[in-house]
Amino acid sequence: MIDITKSYSLTEFQRNAKGFIEGLSKNSDPLLLTVNGKIQAVVVDPARYQAMEEQIERERFIAAVKEGLRDIDEGRTKPLETVHAEMKAKYGF
Repeated sequence: MIDITKSYSLTEFQRNAKGFIEGLSKNSDPLLLTVNGKIQAVVVDPARYQAMEEQIERERFIAAVKEGLRDIDEGRTKPLETVHAEMKAKYGF
């Protein structure tokens, strides 16, 4: 979980960007950057970003599989043979 009390102004980040970036490699906590006191950006190290992307993709995949299983359970699917016959009739496959 992100600790919103650990935020830095964009100006502070710009003045010492190299130091902040070096800190990211030592500590994987995201940097929260503020503009006029409001959080406007989050900076994370590449490994953490990749892990987040992979987690999101896993969750999307699981949701899609669950939706497909619900479709099967609720009768919203057709046998392959039926779909093939419909495609052949419609498109000449």
